[in-house]
Amino acid sequence: MAKIQIVMAMTLDGFLPQSDEMLMSWVKENGRHGMPYWQEKAEICIYPYYGMIDLMNITDNNTSYVYLAEVSDAESAEYARGLFLYNLVDEVVIYLLPLSYSKGVSAIKGFQACRWKLHSFKRFFNGICRLVYRRVIPCCPGRIG
Repeated sequence: MAKIQIVMAMTLDGFLPQSDEMLMSWVKENGRHGMPYWQEKAEICIYPYYGMIDLMNITDNNTSYVYLAEVSDAESAEYARGLFLYNLVDEVVIYLLPLSYSKGVSAIKGFQACRWKLHSFKRFFNGICRLVYRRVIPCCPGRIG
């Protein structure tokens, strides 16, 4: 069965890091442990203009495709909110940066009520932690997909 995966970096207080942040550069560029690793594994990268209706039907598809949405700015965060709103997200990969901003674009605004299970975690030399959560089925009320 196909799945939708979201990959994002966020600060300890839940905001998107600024693109020029040194730790964010590591997340964006590290091919072995950063975002490029997930990009390589995904069959389809979805972006803010990819149709939600198309994604609602992927669970009927017998493929094991991974649809990847990266959250890195306000526009992609808003798109991710829509994916969460319709309970389409199956897995969330969070790079937690040891920073706090106290303001900015919220990375977690819009998460719907759902139960998530920690699948894996890894701590890196620079203080970044990677957390991989999977949705627990069937504990998402009103799941459409």
